[in-house]
Amino acid sequence: MTTRVARLAAVAAVAAAAAIAGCGGDSASDQKQSDEDAVRQVLTDLQEASRSGDGERICTQIFTPKLADSVTKSASSGSCAKEVKRKLFSPKTQIAVEDVTVPDTANATATVKEQNGNRSTVFLVKQSDRWRVRAVQPA
Repeated sequence: MTTRVARLAAVAAVAAAAAIAGCGGDSASDQKQSDEDAVRQVLTDLQEASRSGDGERICTQIFTPKLADSVTKSASSGSCAKEVKRKLFSPKTQIAVEDVTVPDTANATATVKEQNGNRSTVFLVKQSDRWRVRAVQPA
């Protein structure tokens, strides 16, 4: 009986060790996927805010402060919120995220396509653990 109990204990220990080893996953891969998902969420938030005309949210929560300041300085109204509300998207516009690339923990790019077929590259940067849009260029 003692030998059988010892064998069962050994088998249980090996099984537990295998289970623990398998649970960790690849943390770098998990982080990259998490960042890609977060970037996609920022683009979803951008579309939602654009469609609802929420320029204030776009300028204060989605754009980097530097991009918002740049828009403000170039806007005839002197307001980032008014400028993006007027120029970014119409309430019916839809964008599709075609590709997201996260080359490192602080930078990302996404290719988006509008309903009309226009494509843009969106450049994002991670600031205070949040992804923000830092620039948009026609693709």
